[in-house]
Amino acid sequence: MPLPSLVVERVGPRALTPPDLLRPPYPESKMRTEEEALLRLRLSIDARGRVTAVDPIGAADAAFLAAARSHLIRHWRYKPAVEDGRAVASTLTITLRFELED
Repeated sequence: MPLPSLVVERVGPRALTPPDLLRPPYPESKMRTEEEALLRLRLSIDARGRVTAVDPIGAADAAFLAAARSHLIRHWRYKPAVEDGRAVASTLTITLRFELED
């Protein structure tokens, strides 16, 4: 008699951050020089839905990365990933664009 297969049900994290808290502050030094940036970031999210680490994927300007890291850890919240009915830590890759408005 064959054994039943084990199926692990996993649901990824889902954003809960209100829209008005999504945008990190623009670094002052970059505003003066009118620089823009596109960052690819790996977020570590704990089982409570809090961002615990923000790591660049590829090259990232230090000022933009510092602004993003500080803001995301302080303000961004997620409904945590769920595995077999339990909240679990997870990672998520995002793209964050710093653009000056006209």
